[in-house]
Amino acid sequence: MNIINRSLGAFVALLATVAMVPAAFAAYPKSIKVAVEVWNDEVQNLQMTYASWKPQGTGLSTYHIQPENSGKGFSVTLANPRSDSATMRYVAAGGKKCEFTFSHKATFSWIGISPAPEKFATAKSVGTASAECGASVTKGTNSMESYTVRFSMK
Repeated sequence: MNIINRSLGAFVALLATVAMVPAAFAAYPKSIKVAVEVWNDEVQNLQMTYASWKPQGTGLSTYHIQPENSGKGFSVTLANPRSDSATMRYVAAGGKKCEFTFSHKATFSWIGISPAPEKFATAKSVGTASAECGASVTKGTNSMESYTVRFSMK
């Protein structure tokens, strides 16, 4: 009788755990907002030449950073709050070009459900001249709705 009670208790605990999984997925918002900061670490004209979230042929002049400005901030909304990414490229004089990527990906485990997606920011020099490109996630690492990334170019 004791074995039956323990087995029944384990089965009920398993059902309760499985029932929590859809609830964790249902708690996700419909999109995730990313606050993007681009810092102009050198007095230079930075022109955005590519943004994956903008349709092909759309003007990118609103994202340009003039030499007298230290940076620019803007917001990007990504449609998939569980796993999504965006890429952008900035170019400066002399063949300097940086490619910046921000992304998030939800990770779940059976031991503990952790619904907030992990956030990532990367930067790399892709131009003919070497550029110093930096990236970091600065806010919202535990958020399901938004986070902030900071990129820099020198």
